[in-house]
Amino acid sequence: MKKQRKLDIWLYFGAVYVLSAILCLPVLLSGRGMSTLPNTILVALMTFVPSGMGILFTYLTRGPEGHRDFWQRVFHWPRQQTKPALAGILILPFNVVTAYLLASFLNEQPISLEYALRLFSDWKALLGFLFVEVTFGALSEELGWRGFALDELQSRWSALKSSLVLGVIWAFWHTPAFLIPGLSQYETGGLFSWNYFFFVISVTLGSVIHTWAYNNTRRSILVAGLLMHFTQNVAMIFLGGIFDDFKMPPSYWLVLPVTTLIIVMLLVGIYGGRTLTRRPGRLTSLGF
Repeated sequence: MKKQRKLDIWLYFGAVYVLSAILCLPVLLSGRGMSTLPNTILVALMTFVPSGMGILFTYLTRGPEGHRDFWQRVFHWPRQQTKPALAGILILPFNVVTAYLLASFLNEQPISLEYALRLFSDWKALLGFLFVEVTFGALSEELGWRGFALDELQSRWSALKSSLVLGVIWAFWHTPAFLIPGLSQYETGGLFSWNYFFFVISVTLGSVIHTWAYNNTRRSILVAGLLMHFTQNVAMIFLGGIFDDFKMPPSYWLVLPVTTLIIVMLLVGIYGGRTLTRRPGRLTSLGF
C-alpha cells in the first residue's frame, strides 16, 4: 500500500506533464502564440490540467472520506487558524510589493500604478480581471499542487523537502508559457533568459511558504492554495500589467528570489523544516 502511494504521486506528475505537453504542442508549432482563438482555448485548457488531474487522482486513490475532506478543505475557511491564514494570504503580495519597490529603486525607475488605476476606473474590466485570475490562475492549478500532491509528498518526506520537490515541478511546468507570445512569462524575456532561471528559483522557494500556510491552517486548500496564489498574482499584475502588457523593472526577477529566500529562511529557522509547524521561540534545525 505504501509503495502504491509513492507511485501515485509520480503518476500524477507524469500525467500533468504529458497532458500539458499534448495541449501545448499545437500552440508552439503554430508559431502564432495567443493571437488565435484555438490557441487561446488550448492554453486555457492546459492551465486546468494540474487541478483536473488532482481531482481525478483524489477520487482514484482515496475513499469517500477522503473525497469529502478534499472538498471541505477547498471551500471552508479554517476558523480556528485565522491568524496564520491571514498571514499566509498577505505574505506573498507583501513579498511582491517589496521586490518591486527594491527593483524600482535599483533601476532608478518611478513607481507606476498605471495598470491598477486603469482597472479600478472600469469596474467591468476589474471584475473580468479578477475572474480570470481566480479561474485560470489559482483554481486551475491549486486543486492539484496543494490539493493532491503536497499531502502525498509529505507522507514520504519532511515539509521542507516536499515543498522544494513540489516547487521545482511546479516551476518547470510553467516552461511553455515562456515560449508562447502573448503570455506574461514570455514578456519577461522568454525561455532563454536569466529571468526564466530566477522565476524557477522564486517559484520553488515560494512553495515552502505555501506549505507553511498549509500545515498551519489544517491543510486548507482554500487558504494555502487558492487565496495565496490569487493574491500574489493580483499584486504582481496590479504593478506590472498582464499578458502582453506585462512589464516589471529589469532587476525585479533578480530581487524576487532574494526576498523570497529571506522569508523562507525565517520560517524554517523559527518553525523548523521537518513540519514547518513548530511553535516560535527558538531557532530549530532545517529538518530535511
